[in-house]
Amino acid sequence: MYSFVARQAIFDDKLNTVGYELLFRNSMDNRFPDVSAEQATTQLIEEQFLSAPVGRKNDNSTVYVNFPYQLLVEGLAETLPKHRVVIEILETAQPDRQLLETVRRMHTQGFRIALDDFVPGSEWEAFMPYVNVLKFDIRLSTQDAIANYIASNREMLRHVVFLAEKVETYGEFETFKKLGFHLFQGYFFSKPIVTKRNKLVQNRAFTLKLMQEVNVEAPDLNKIEDLLKRDVSLSFKIMRYAQNILYNTRGVSGFRNQSLRDIVVYLGIDEMRRFVLMACLTSFDNVTNTEIYYLSLIRAKFCELVAMRTSSINIANDAFMVGLFSLLDVILGLPLEELMEQIAVSPDVGKALKNNSGELYPYVQLARLYEQRMWEEASDVAHEIGLPGSAVAEMMNQAATWADGLPISVSR
Repeated sequence: MYSFVARQAIFDDKLNTVGYELLFRNSMDNRFPDVSAEQATTQLIEEQFLSAPVGRKNDNSTVYVNFPYQLLVEGLAETLPKHRVVIEILETAQPDRQLLETVRRMHTQGFRIALDDFVPGSEWEAFMPYVNVLKFDIRLSTQDAIANYIASNREMLRHVVFLAEKVETYGEFETFKKLGFHLFQGYFFSKPIVTKRNKLVQNRAFTLKLMQEVNVEAPDLNKIEDLLKRDVSLSFKIMRYAQNILYNTRGVSGFRNQSLRDIVVYLGIDEMRRFVLMACLTSFDNVTNTEIYYLSLIRAKFCELVAMRTSSINIANDAFMVGLFSLLDVILGLPLEELMEQIAVSPDVGKALKNNSGELYPYVQLARLYEQRMWEEASDVAHEIGLPGSAVAEMMNQAATWADGLPISVSR
């Protein structure tokens, strides 16, 4: 038995991750044909709050949870940790007196309240003193309607934070940011945003050189060791990485008086490639939000698992690289075509990343569709590569667990 939950990141106006919306799923390809909102919320609470901790290890991010009318008035939301959650009132709820009394009580208790898919109007006016977040679906209301509503009710909304949902382009993000929105949801963060051409500075050139060196056909361990020695942070990380592997696989405490060369030899070239790719991606200091790092790592492991299940273990390392590099253009602010020219990757990896084609492309395509909760399309791709739909969710959970446990920290 597995529990399924989709988790969509919420960003502030500086593109920092400030929380997540939890969305119940009972399988990879289920669009709730037979599941009520009450069932979905009840099961999500049981699985995500009562059976296991919410979010990844040591993650104290705010989580947004959808609540239908009946569960709110029955008091289920009040069983959740108020310091962790924002209670989202579904757009289908009726704004009647009973719900108003419930929201007023929860506000007094210190709960944060959001109105989901809010449509400008007056029917929720009595609730506004107790509402913390208004979530505008920018696909349901026009920009002018939203702007006029905010301008006409500025005094009533002075304490409310505006959140724009379904933001899909950087232009939309900028537009609603100018309207006074401070929170955003959508897929725009995972798309390339190239507003100007960036010149490679020394730290990028160095890290890309290290990536290149470990991915040539016959890596030179002396060169790899020399490059690692130039970066104190990388030297420290690789020692932690190797010690963690040694402890987990052989049950011994770690390296004593070992050189970097000894560690490189111990790890072997495949493990070195994996370490270098992850460590270098998390060393760039100008990324817009660190959630991209975490997503890159999950994609990498997911693609590797899919390759091992459906194809051959011989292409698993290339599949890992495709997933890991699939957001490199966002991280560095440079086109993938240009980046692929600066590092040595196999033709199959380059074809998947630059041309969206080849044997490896369906793996990262499947990861993207799953992230975007496009269940029907994801099921089609999974079927094409010979993978059961249930296995996709299982592998995605395995990949997230693996990323959580990495000794290489992703700062947040």
